[in-house]
Amino acid sequence: HYKQTHTDNQCCLIVDAGHAFTHIIPYHNGKQIQAGTKRINVGGKHMCNLLKELISYRQLNLLEETYACNLIKEDVCFVSTSFYEEMELAKKRDPSVLCEYVLPDFVNIHRGYVKLPDMTDDPDEIRKPVPTKEQMIKLSLERFTVPEILFNPSDIGIETMGLTEAIVYAIKQCPVNMQPHLYNNIVIIGGSSKFQNFKERIIKDVRSCAPDECNINVYRPEDPIVEAWKGGQLLAGWPGYQNTRVTRSEYEENGPSVCARKLYDSIPVNNT
Repeated sequence: HYKQTHTDNQCCLIVDAGHAFTHIIPYHNGKQIQAGTKRINVGGKHMCNLLKELISYRQLNLLEETYACNLIKEDVCFVSTSFYEEMELAKKRDPSVLCEYVLPDFVNIHRGYVKLPDMTDDPDEIRKPVPTKEQMIKLSLERFTVPEILFNPSDIGIETMGLTEAIVYAIKQCPVNMQPHLYNNIVIIGGSSKFQNFKERIIKDVRSCAPDECNINVYRPEDPIVEAWKGGQLLAGWPGYQNTRVTRSEYEENGPSVCARKLYDSIPVNNT
């Protein structure tokens, strides 16, 4: 879909931050460069599970409330561009990091929301509990330490490279003459790419690892969640789609490799 809407770009690096995994896939003229394809075994569900554990250990047992925790993650979590500074703010219970979240009771409140503090000049006044029947939890460092596992999977015991390292690794596996173009055309999609500061963090981290002569440009579609679906929609409407389908007997005989072979051999390449 990106290729259809950006015809001038022959190379791009897709970063798909999905529910279960994060994939980094370089493309040239619509063809995947398999040598540079990388998968990180961290996705949105790992962040949601970590958030459930942190809240359940510190405040309220939400281990069985996956839906509510996923809403909390989407509403309040953000990617830190300066992790240690954010940690210091969290220690001081700074209002820029600390927030109160009202949990849904599915009777009067069907969706949780962030409770805005009363405007006051006294920072201590903001933190005073307000009598209410709403069930609330307070979140501070959880807001940015949860998305951080995408950049540092070792924080939850997954020994693999983080997102920045994987992006740089994937680009380095591609031909040298393509690498500046890939750095200049990184496309982020998937639900996790909607985190506040996600794009800025990638630009900052990749800039520190990339050669000085390479420009770093990151593009995020208007709705990154459905971008992959839009690509599938275009593929299904393509006249040669029938040639890409794999029957059950073909799959049982050849295994998963037949899917990639039929798809890559069928999609036309623009060599101009």
